[in-house]
Amino acid sequence: MAIQYNSQHVDEKYKSTLIANLFYKTFLIPGVTYQDVAADGNGGWFWHKLASTGAAEPGTPGRDFTDEAISDSLIQCIYNNNYQKSKKIYGVQAAAVGFPLAEEHMALATQEVTEGRNLSGLACLITEGTATKNTTAITKDNFLTEVLAVRTEVVKAKGTADVVVCSPDFFATMLEFAGSKYIPTTNEKLLAAAAGGQVGNFLGMTWFEENAFAHDKAVNYYDYTGAKKSVAASDLAAVDFVMYDHNSFGLGDNFAMARLRDSERFSGSLAQVEENVGMRVLTPSMIRVRKHASA
Repeated sequence: MAIQYNSQHVDEKYKSTLIANLFYKTFLIPGVTYQDVAADGNGGWFWHKLASTGAAEPGTPGRDFTDEAISDSLIQCIYNNNYQKSKKIYGVQAAAVGFPLAEEHMALATQEVTEGRNLSGLACLITEGTATKNTTAITKDNFLTEVLAVRTEVVKAKGTADVVVCSPDFFATMLEFAGSKYIPTTNEKLLAAAAGGQVGNFLGMTWFEENAFAHDKAVNYYDYTGAKKSVAASDLAAVDFVMYDHNSFGLGDNFAMARLRDSERFSGSLAQVEENVGMRVLTPSMIRVRKHASA
């Protein structure tokens, strides 16, 4: 629409800079929030889990061994969550703007795939983790009692809680309670991997503020059996935090691709990104999902 000052048309100009699209922060950082199981040349993986018959009982000295037959079980995960984005850029479009249209859409496609993977990872944790029984609303006054109760559940299950992925509301409650005791991370690699999200240390654990809990649509993923699982937006919003041992959550890919290629069907290019990912909660008792009761 032409711009007029009174009855005089004035010149217009398009900026060569772009307004950034907004994405949820990612909490998925290999070796920090999950066990990286990326692999080449296969469609899935198995872990051996050795069967345990329990702690050794004391006896008196000078006795023979009692032999136990060994056995194990297999924990399976398959690479069955495929994420794709393809942007169609006509040559005449790229020639008529003052910024690198194809490159910018490549960056956009990459961010969209990353966000999809992040949402699925959150859905996997919530679905396959262990829900805590207590759903009391957490406030500044009861914060320490409620958080340590969940930590105690993990420890009693013989685990180590080292990660807390929080909703923005719960993260704000933590900051209100912790004050100066909360230490924001200065690890540049960690901050870069979390895409600028709030990351810090408190109570011996690494805390991530994950704004994807505010997603207004269901989040989905395919589990290790090939079944599609879904977490409704209302269930997502009911989660205060997920506390867990990062080694109990396996995630990785067997294929990742990003390419900008000339099209054979039209004069222009395609910005394409694809990633094939597998994810599974390996030890549900090590992952605790703390929710509050719906209003």
